Amino acid sequence: MRNDKCATASIATPRWFGYALQSLVYLAHHARNDVRCPSGEIALKISTEATLMRRILAKLAKANIVEAREGRDGGYYLRKSPESITLAEVYRALEMTEPLCTGLMDTANGAIGTDIKGAFSTIMRETEQLMMELLEKKTIADLVQKVYADCELATRGES
Repeated sequence: MRNDKCATASIATPRWFGYALQSLVYLAHHARNDVRCPSGEIALKISTEATLMRRILAKLAKANIVEAREGRDGGYYLRKSPESITLAEVYRALEMTEPLCTGLMDTANGAIGTDIKGAFSTIMRETEQLMMELLEKKTIADLVQKVYADCELATRGES
């Protein structure tokens, strides 16, 4: 019999989206120096396990967002410019099995919960549609600029 933990280990969850975005921002920042980053280094920087990071990066590689090179000078790097990678593209690449707002359905139990599931379903569909429209307008470059601009301000003591 297969262990349930193993069966669900490669199913993309909303948390994967956050890790994917962080890894792409990290890769984009290092792309300026033509540096390839090993999955272990990326995992360390974003505080997750290297095994999970490799699973996420494999999905991004399958979608031609990143590329992996093996060997001594191996690692991951962006296949496209950060300006051309939309957040929606990343979201779709992960093949998410549940929408980011699944928490609504998880709480729909009990007397009121069963009656409200239909309303929650409608809200979730509308939320997902609006979210995808917004994610289509945002790129990895937008995140890089925001993250590293904020870091530079913090190191200079500005806010």
